[in-house]
Amino acid sequence: MQLIVEVLGAPQPDVELESLRRTLRADPDLRSATVTSRPARPVVEGAMSAVTDGLVVVFGAGGIGVALVQSATTWLAGRRAGVRLRITQGERTVEVDVSRARRLEDVLALLRTLDALPAAETDGSAVTDASGPRDRG
Repeated sequence: MQLIVEVLGAPQPDVELESLRRTLRADPDLRSATVTSRPARPVVEGAMSAVTDGLVVVFGAGGIGVALVQSATTWLAGRRAGVRLRITQGERTVEVDVSRARRLEDVLALLRTLDALPAAETDGSAVTDASGPRDRG
């Protein structure tokens, strides 16, 4: 599976993107995933600036999608208001902002939208939020 993760609404998106890349690479649950920077797309004529760079995350099955979204939303929860993540898998794209990243229910909805949450985990028992693990089972 491949996901594209973009940082939006940050004053210095390249700095925030590098911070997110380091966070994902440091997560032991994501050891088997490949996280690479995506080169900036060229500026479109009439645009104010280049389109935000992104990260390309490639991984196999086994719950890594859940770990990725958890790690990314935990990272996002520590950012200032206005910063958002755009996560794309194939034709599906979702955006999550700081306030949604802090709510477990919204993170679960994000996972379901991306089909990254196995059916057995839809009760939230294996998901943590920015405040730490929650036993929901």
